Amino acid sequence: MPNAISNHFCITAIQEGVTIQGSLRISGTLSQNFNANTGKAIPNWKATTDDPNPDQPIVYLVARRGVSYVTAAGINNGQWLYNDVVIEFDAQGKSTNFKDADNAPLFQKGTTTANLGGTTYSVPCLTVISNLASATNVDLDTIGFKGSVEVAGKQMAFHCQVDVKIAQMTSQGFLGLLSPESAIISSQDQSVTIKASLYAEDGQSPASWFCKWFNAGTGDEYVTLRNARQASFMGADFVDNLMVRCDFFTDAGFNNRVATAFSSIDDTQDPEYLYISMNANNADFSGQLAPGETCTVTMWVATMEDSTNINTQYTSFVLHLYDGEQNEITSGVPSVSVSGNKGTAQFPYDLIARCGYKVFGIVTAS
Repeated sequence: MPNAISNHFCITAIQEGVTIQGSLRISGTLSQNFNANTGKAIPNWKATTDDPNPDQPIVYLVARRGVSYVTAAGINNGQWLYNDVVIEFDAQGKSTNFKDADNAPLFQKGTTTANLGGTTYSVPCLTVISNLASATNVDLDTIGFKGSVEVAGKQMAFHCQVDVKIAQMTSQGFLGLLSPESAIISSQDQSVTIKASLYAEDGQSPASWFCKWFNAGTGDEYVTLRNARQASFMGADFVDNLMVRCDFFTDAGFNNRVATAFSSIDDTQDPEYLYISMNANNADFSGQLAPGETCTVTMWVATMEDSTNINTQYTSFVLHLYDGEQNEITSGVPSVSVSGNKGTAQFPYDLIARCGYKVFGIVTAS
């Protein structure tokens, strides 16, 4: 009997004999709220005199050609995008067409190192060096990357993106974060430590708060981690991808949930890979449907080397959906039909509109 595999809707897969898989990982967190009463972004990402070294999120690209990782030098025609608009940079690598109210650049591009499969690679990265949340920007944003990789003498294009979860500070006045929001491990004995943080309206952590950790793909609680401020997960604990959810509470009885946060961990040494396709499109899906339109989500398990080499042992696909406020959607969840070891589900415009115009989906195959 195969193990269960989870994955989420932000996946790029080229359905050819050789696959190009591009994904964006986050060192830190890409969640930020704006407090209209104080005019401050929480957490703060812009260096100030009082806070010269804030925890600025770094987005970096992980690209694979088949099972081989691609370095920054192997990426051709690479471009960073903010809300689907190409970011332009000056000679110092700072953005020129995206600046804050003080005319300071929002982004800086460069390279960083990532340990992938036991080897250190130089990969493209984008650092957020100013606050994205503001009085005029309290909605979800996206950061994307597009480029190409040479396969058999031809350039094969790919595109991937991640959400920047920007929102108005809730009426309850709290923001929960998990850091890193995404990570990679490449061996069974390797672990990733995820830190949980809760911010109040003043940008500080409350004196007292409580939390529960869950496997977001199955909904099962990690009871032994209850109230842990950080948690470690081993490669041997899961197959392919693990989505972790943390619920934050202000009471020890766990009755008043004030925030929810997610983190994704990829185990790249596992041979199985859960592919997800949006409308048979190889690019990431933004959820921007026009009224009357429907998105077809297709899911299947194959090898990392070949998306057409379907693993026929996986016959069940279960969906867990969350809205733009990270609340679980419990009504109107699309059913999954299975044929030829592929699951499909239909997402109509009305469902996405009803859920805040953004649906975050987790698929578990077994």
